[in-house]
Amino acid sequence: MTQTVPRETSETRHAPRAQTRRMGPLRMLRHTATLTWRILTQVRHNPEPLFLLGAQPILFLVLTTYIYGGQMAGSTHSYLQYVVPGIMAYNAVFACMSSAPVLFTDLQRGIFDRFRSMPVSRIAPLYARIVGDIVLQLWSLFLLLALAFALGFRVHTHWWHLAYAVVLLAGFSLGMAWLGVAIGLSVRSAQAVQMLSYLFTIPLTFISGAFARPETMPGWLQAFVKVNPVTWLAAAERGLLLGGATARPTCYALLAALAVALLSAPLALRGLRRRG
Repeated sequence: MTQTVPRETSETRHAPRAQTRRMGPLRMLRHTATLTWRILTQVRHNPEPLFLLGAQPILFLVLTTYIYGGQMAGSTHSYLQYVVPGIMAYNAVFACMSSAPVLFTDLQRGIFDRFRSMPVSRIAPLYARIVGDIVLQLWSLFLLLALAFALGFRVHTHWWHLAYAVVLLAGFSLGMAWLGVAIGLSVRSAQAVQMLSYLFTIPLTFISGAFARPETMPGWLQAFVKVNPVTWLAAAERGLLLGGATARPTCYALLAALAVALLSAPLALRGLRRRG
């Protein structure tokens, strides 16, 4: 019994062959570093993200301190000491959610399709976006603290605790950023991306202990405020900068960010595969 062997035509001879690329951790890290640098160099040609990320916390600092400070704490100086760590926590969540519209725009422009046709790790663009956003967040945090110190905010513990506070914000953002990535890769319209980002950002930041003391709120609202990870993050920042408990709120904030990452990362990867 003879077996018919298909002849090789010009189309099959020149057709690209699918290659299975195995990316080791070192190559993935190298690709992530390269793409992160690409994101940061783009800011030089389009400084708009720097302006937006820097203006947002500064605007909140000035408005909350000089409009609500006297009512909330009796004086603007006293409220400034309380609200600066809260705005630092708010800024971390806001910066994390900023990944969603950027990733959606990259998908619409075919950026991920280009990466897919190149020998680049598929997960590296997502890691690069998260790391790049954290670096930009540090820029806005620098501007916020510079203005806060100029207005009279002071660290009441030790100056090196400020470095601990920044590291804590970066660790929290590393986990929470996956929520913004999942939204950007899973939603199919720009309007839905914006709405979902605000629906997560507003309750997490304002229904928390970032701007007001939880004990002054109604009992039914305190139930949510006390389990809100932004409340734990703000409490940890206050403990580091002003004095007080730090271990428990720090652990709760980081565990909450880890839980968000574990839930959001599979959704983000699923959305990336579906778009591919």
